[in-house]
Amino acid sequence: MTLPFAITDDVQESPIVYFLQNYQQCVFYKMDKIKNLPSNKIICIKHNASKTDCLNAISATDFSEYYTNIFLVPKKIEILSLPPQYRLVFYPIKYLDFNKIIKSVYRQTSKSYKNLHLISGSILVNKANNKKIFMTETEMKILTILFDKRIVKKDLLRQSILNFQPGVETKSLESHFSRIRKKIYEIDGAIDIASKNSIFIAIQ
Repeated sequence: MTLPFAITDDVQESPIVYFLQNYQQCVFYKMDKIKNLPSNKIICIKHNASKTDCLNAISATDFSEYYTNIFLVPKKIEILSLPPQYRLVFYPIKYLDFNKIIKSVYRQTSKSYKNLHLISGSILVNKANNKKIFMTETEMKILTILFDKRIVKKDLLRQSILNFQPGVETKSLESHFSRIRKKIYEIDGAIDIASKNSIFIAIQ
């Protein structure tokens, strides 16, 4: 895996840049080259940037439903939530914590069911028409389990993905199912996620 990264103002003499350069196969790009790069990427906001500088860097970066942009942001900058394609990671950060985040976003997967395939970068692809759509991390986890098992106990999903205790009644899981169904419909996926009863959920 080659992971493109850049830092605002191309300031390379920075501890966070050394950190990235020592992380697996990170490849340094200049900002004017990376912002429209059609791939997953890391944009590092320099440590002395203002909130305005940070938001300007985010808005100048190409938005795509197919790729994830990770923004490394100094902890002192307070930013509200962004669309899921823009992933905020605050630094300083421990190497192991950073590694866990990167793996969750860029994990390689060959999970598939009929014409639907989950690919790296949290993308669901309909191979029949090549339509693609971005999935959140939680949606990816749910689909991965459903693609593997076809029929699953809802309590298993509540515990393993949503961290709820067995028997806890919540509409959160059903909300995730609803959003997944909508996204599958948007790429013309000819499958359904249906409740068999109050206990089981199945993909068919």
